[in-house]
Amino acid sequence: MPLIVMDEKIVQNVRYLCAQVVQRANSGHPGTPLALTPFMHVLYGKILRIHSKKLDHPNRDIFIMSNGHACVIQYVMLVLHGILKMEDLENFRQLGSKTPGHPEIFTDGVEATTGPLGQGLANAVGYSISIMKIRSKAKVYVIFGDGCYQEGISHEAFSLASHLVLKNITFIYDSNNVTIDGSTELSMSDDPVLRFRSYDFEIYEVNGEDLFEIERVLKIEPKKPKLIILRTRIAEGCSRVGDFKTHGAPLGQAVVDELKNGFGDFELDDSVLKFYDEARLKNQRLFEEDTMQNDVIKETYDSVLSQNNERGLDRVRDYVKSTKKMATREHIPHILDEFGEVFRIIGGSGDLTPSTLTRNETDIDFTKNNRNGTYIRFGIREHAMFAIQNGVTAHGYYRAFGSTFLNFISYGFPAVRLAALSRIPNIYLMTHDSIGLGEDGPTHQPIEILPLLRATPNLYVFRPCDGLESRFAFWFAATRRSSPTVISFTRQKVPEIAETNLDRMKHGAYFISKPDNSQITILASGSEVSIALETAVLLGSRNIPTAVVSFLSFELFEEQSLDYKETVLHDGMRVSLEAASTFGWSRYAHYSIGIDEFGHSAKAEDLYDHFGLVPCKLVEQICGFYSNYITSGNKC
Repeated sequence: MPLIVMDEKIVQNVRYLCAQVVQRANSGHPGTPLALTPFMHVLYGKILRIHSKKLDHPNRDIFIMSNGHACVIQYVMLVLHGILKMEDLENFRQLGSKTPGHPEIFTDGVEATTGPLGQGLANAVGYSISIMKIRSKAKVYVIFGDGCYQEGISHEAFSLASHLVLKNITFIYDSNNVTIDGSTELSMSDDPVLRFRSYDFEIYEVNGEDLFEIERVLKIEPKKPKLIILRTRIAEGCSRVGDFKTHGAPLGQAVVDELKNGFGDFELDDSVLKFYDEARLKNQRLFEEDTMQNDVIKETYDSVLSQNNERGLDRVRDYVKSTKKMATREHIPHILDEFGEVFRIIGGSGDLTPSTLTRNETDIDFTKNNRNGTYIRFGIREHAMFAIQNGVTAHGYYRAFGSTFLNFISYGFPAVRLAALSRIPNIYLMTHDSIGLGEDGPTHQPIEILPLLRATPNLYVFRPCDGLESRFAFWFAATRRSSPTVISFTRQKVPEIAETNLDRMKHGAYFISKPDNSQITILASGSEVSIALETAVLLGSRNIPTAVVSFLSFELFEEQSLDYKETVLHDGMRVSLEAASTFGWSRYAHYSIGIDEFGHSAKAEDLYDHFGLVPCKLVEQICGFYSNYITSGNKC
């Protein structure tokens, strides 16, 4: 069969199957998959180098569908590559299926969890950086639509890709001028071509139905990021072409039947399967040849982790506590230096390097001229920074960290949430974690952020009180395989706590002071641990023996046995103490002391006094609680 005839047959068969899948589920987005079918056939049938048996190999090509609602076309391509089965398509959008309504990284062959628009663009930049660093020939391809184009994260991702001259990435703009509301003219007047010229991308405009031109442009080796503007019409190939309502609703059985063209229901023609069998074998051979030539790629991060887990813990054990007060953020450069040779860590800061202290003098920047660097200047692009981390870490060769003030994790929280959902074990080094940052005021003081993070499933949150807890928290984060970790550091100086103990802190919460017959236990985290210890001394002088628990991590504590948790949450009154919202502490404490309002611009010490978070005021407040606790018959 002539190639052009074969290509047309494949496009027809795939379009019919896409329409059937959505119709059967009675849910989904058929319009874009139909429009993208020619492009996806060329990409998966003639360009993309992947190996169905080595889907996590660092030398693989990467494809990401940033407009994740169109995922049914990707699922069909994965069936053609023998990665998914036809029954997976039949179970599209059903509970427990491998084909959810938006792509999830748990599905073999899917590189990123997308759906929140624009995320995949920044994920692709992360993959590109990782691939550049290992000097692989692999390429990154990411499709996005008008929705991703409008999202702010798209500018952050495009801008950094341009600055770093990531020439191994191809952005494919599915430009169909349609959004959910209707024509893009309803909400958009800018010129995409002019926008991308400002990024200095290599730009190619292609008819979405022109298979030869699509292939030609995809094979061009660019000297900078490449953009393909794919001119498509939504629902191409059926009678509802151009109808914006096909974006998010089944076509209707009558329209689906128009696409049948003699193909069986939920079937791929034998000639189509034969074409893809041959294409798959060819691509696997090329993949193997490239991999053999690349001696840089040795082992994945997981294999390095298996070898160095205990070695990393030794670095924690080797720490000698300081005799002077230090902000916990001041430990960050030492931690990165100590663990840098143990774990394969790369990352950077959102233009706050002098404040978050995430770069040592010996560190080398990753730039357009030096791909050996391990420090990434993300710029003021917090949202993209966190989403780029997702791509770097998911690639499987490096572990990525990102850093900014704790309050500004909210600028990129959608990407942090997706890391937790996707089980991507990123490291977030967040500083300036309370009113202790002082004069910058309530716009910078993260009152509600810790409860938000602690409420996020599969996200560990650590708030260390000193250098030892900080190092343990980093080791913990670097050795996770399926959970991201936030570590919250202070701006203000705090004393080293003599009683912090590595063996006990592994439980997430542990006693650092426990007098005999203690009547009260103060549960404190981070900078408030030293305040709790001072307060306990004052309470002891009033003949109220008081214990202090360093509550390093809620999530780690929740993993402990019931017996252990009961030893920490023993009989007696429990009071939580944290310079943040009290939300969430009620599960552990009878009473909570914190800040349930926004802060103020003032010196840190004045703010702590203003909010009653100083020992002399805490004693009075806790004594009041204790009196109520006693008179109420120990019921709170």
